[in-house]
Amino acid sequence: MTSLSPAPGVRYAGTEDGAVLLDLSSGRFFGLNPTAAAIWRSLCQGRSPEDTATRLAEDLGVPARRLLQDVRSLTEELRGRGLLRGEGPTP
Repeated sequence: MTSLSPAPGVRYAGTEDGAVLLDLSSGRFFGLNPTAAAIWRSLCQGRSPEDTATRLAEDLGVPARRLLQDVRSLTEELRGRGLLRGEGPTP
């Protein structure tokens, strides 16, 4: 099980090209491509990285194992940038 959520002060805005995250504490924007935006939404709905990869793999036409690597990598990058908080499996 995982418990991930947007960090306080982080706002999400969907765009035609994916999404943008705004960190109100720093004033910085972080762009997400469509796949990363789908991953963000899934994680913020309380799904684990594994469940996120399984659910999105078929829609995206990629193997779940490969997508799981991407989900974990994105999760760690978002944590490192202070945009995502909480605990979850590490790669």
